[in-house]
Amino acid sequence: MEGKFIQTPSGTFHAMLDGAGAAVVLIHGYDPKFNSWRTWQKNIAALAAHHRVYALDLLGYGESDQPTPRLDARGEANALIELLDAEKITPVSLIGLSWGGAIAQTVVGTAPARVDKLVLVDSGYDGSERGIARLNKIACPTLIVWDEDDVVIPVAGAKILGDAIPNSRVRVFKRDERDPDANPENRHWSQETHAREWNKVVTEFLSANG
Repeated sequence: MEGKFIQTPSGTFHAMLDGAGAAVVLIHGYDPKFNSWRTWQKNIAALAAHHRVYALDLLGYGESDQPTPRLDARGEANALIELLDAEKITPVSLIGLSWGGAIAQTVVGTAPARVDKLVLVDSGYDGSERGIARLNKIACPTLIVWDEDDVVIPVAGAKILGDAIPNSRVRVFKRDERDPDANPENRHWSQETHAREWNKVVTEFLSANG
């Protein structure tokens, strides 16, 4: 795994890169106290076995530039598209956690031809009529994964997203699928608490044709 700083018009991203093959970009959640590229430490090696993985510090996080004021989801999405341009990545698979899922949805809505596959992890979403209409337009294959015990964004969101996104499937991780060493207080980050099953399900989805 190697660190890299990637300059864009919106600011300089820090990313950790690993693996080779089709590009996968990992987009963490909102709270700067808990979110950075390290959010994905239990997943990077599994994903990198068959893909070129970019685990980002979003702008305003970790070692990336710290814009003032902080960027909203649309601002981060626009900056992420600039990063894809800078790295000459087309197409890309996006994996977004929580707020990062909302950012990934915005990227797909803005530049649909750039995105090959989408994975939404315990994801934020806009459940308004307008938001659902935008979700209806997502055409790329989409995997929606969730912790059944999520206390931040309830698991009902998995069905809402699954019903709204046409070419999608949902996988809800059960309580008895938690990793033995999972923090019992963590009930939102399924990529960490259910890493064994999560890595299997997500890598199979990314590697499948179509």
